[in-house]
Amino acid sequence: MRRLLAPFRLRALVRRSEIAYTVIAAVIGIVAGGAVVLMQEAVTFMAVLIFDSAGEVSGAESVSPLRALSGPLAGGILLGASYLIGQRWFRRVADPIEANAVTGGKIAVPGSLFISGQTMVSSGFGASVGMEAAYTQAASALASWGGQKLRLRREDLRQLVAAGAGGAIAAAFDAPLTGAFYAFELVLASYTVAALLPVLAAAISATAVTRLVGGHHGLDLYFAGQIPAPSFIPIAVLAVISAVVGILIMRAVSATENTFRKSVLPGWSQPVVGGLCVGLLALATPRVLSSGHGAMDVVFGSNLTLGALVLLFVLKALASVISIGSGFRGGLFFASLLLGAILGKILGIAWLMAFGLELPIVVFAVVGMCALATAVIGAPLAMCFLALETTKSLPLALAVLFAALIATAIVRQFFGFSFSTWRFHIRGETIRSAADIGWVRELSVGKMMRRVASEAPASMKLAEARRRFPPGSTKAVPMVDDAGRYAGLCITSELYGEGLDPQMPLASIAHQTSAWLRPDQTVREAILAFGRHEADTLAVLDADHRVLGTLNEQYCLRRYSNEVNRRLYPQRG
Repeated sequence: MRRLLAPFRLRALVRRSEIAYTVIAAVIGIVAGGAVVLMQEAVTFMAVLIFDSAGEVSGAESVSPLRALSGPLAGGILLGASYLIGQRWFRRVADPIEANAVTGGKIAVPGSLFISGQTMVSSGFGASVGMEAAYTQAASALASWGGQKLRLRREDLRQLVAAGAGGAIAAAFDAPLTGAFYAFELVLASYTVAALLPVLAAAISATAVTRLVGGHHGLDLYFAGQIPAPSFIPIAVLAVISAVVGILIMRAVSATENTFRKSVLPGWSQPVVGGLCVGLLALATPRVLSSGHGAMDVVFGSNLTLGALVLLFVLKALASVISIGSGFRGGLFFASLLLGAILGKILGIAWLMAFGLELPIVVFAVVGMCALATAVIGAPLAMCFLALETTKSLPLALAVLFAALIATAIVRQFFGFSFSTWRFHIRGETIRSAADIGWVRELSVGKMMRRVASEAPASMKLAEARRRFPPGSTKAVPMVDDAGRYAGLCITSELYGEGLDPQMPLASIAHQTSAWLRPDQTVREAILAFGRHEADTLAVLDADHRVLGTLNEQYCLRRYSNEVNRRLYPQRG
């Protein structure tokens, strides 16, 4: 059955016109903004229905103990049932980062909407997970679907997926620059002029939709002062602590996942156990429930004591680790923001008591919020712009950038991953960012090799070989033994060397008898193999050591260089 595509004229216009492509990105932003609004309303409705809360449940003063306990438990039961259904109907779906790194921006829409639905159930029923993963998954999948219908080039499709994710984040936080730089840093892993217009168009249009529907809904933390130079000392200390805490949280999630994986519990029951644990924590305070938007308002809007802040930090961290580790869908984006704000307030109060402060403690809450989120998520400029758009203060944004860079440097040095790429690493992937490595995997040895017309028996005499392979006919001839398996390479130039006895067997001048390539190896692996074996040419063998062809180092390097240049300097039209 033929795949349905957009009309040819529209496809041609978008492929050759940057303005048309930007308009498509703006439309994607409108869709992303609408999707975010719908999901937010759905989660709010679930909070009202399940917890009898007027808004986001983590902002409620109190919740009935029965509701606090049964909400996450019921969510775990529903999520466990969804896993039983999903494993039959949906294969593993790539998130925007993985899709842009491996598949050139191709994301399955049905599976993505299913995952977004699971995230809504997780957060709506009180699991301590953020909704940002659902927002970006749904928006990016719809962007990918639209881009594939338009038959966009690989790089254009990747940019459109990033625009969808950036639009979703911009809509969620009412912060277009934050959304745009989230797309640049995490989903594209690069800043390019070609991506600037579409990503900004999507972020602005998504923000416009949410403001049109629900008005301004982001944090308002105006700060009009300056940051005195001595205050950068506690800010640096806060950045270091945030980096350490971020690493500990990411490792704790992995340890919890491993604990559940190695337990005797069947996979579908693990969210049930996790939901029960979160419900027990919620008996102490409802602030640990759901993503934490209501709790964030409480942290910034009230004067909690040092003890209350420490208790909330520990309980929220435990709830987030258990929720994600037990299999609830969602991410650590907003949890890291909330935990960072609490951590900033804790350090600010402690520093005030010990040394005195020249700044309001709320400033440390903003710095901690962004520093811990940077440590976990890995987007320092996005966090800097979040501070700028939240506080309208350039001095505070620069202080946040200072802290974010310190946290980033520490995490990169001692951990090396963000939360998303850490999970890829655990799964066995080599993905460290959304930089496009998919084309490297697609440019395999099997696609580059030259198939050989004939092989030479290793026992063949040199005289016969000279007759069959005249000078200039080929650079290397694979040799095989009596069973037809690879026995080495004969370099044609050496075949005609002086002083060789014509009656000697070819095996006497064999090279690379223990070095070869496999057809599924990537171009980078092939380049490393050439250097490791100091070879100009290598044979390509199948699993039974039968010769499939040969690959030349010079040709391999040329293909790799051409592909790199084509992706560094893409041409439109």
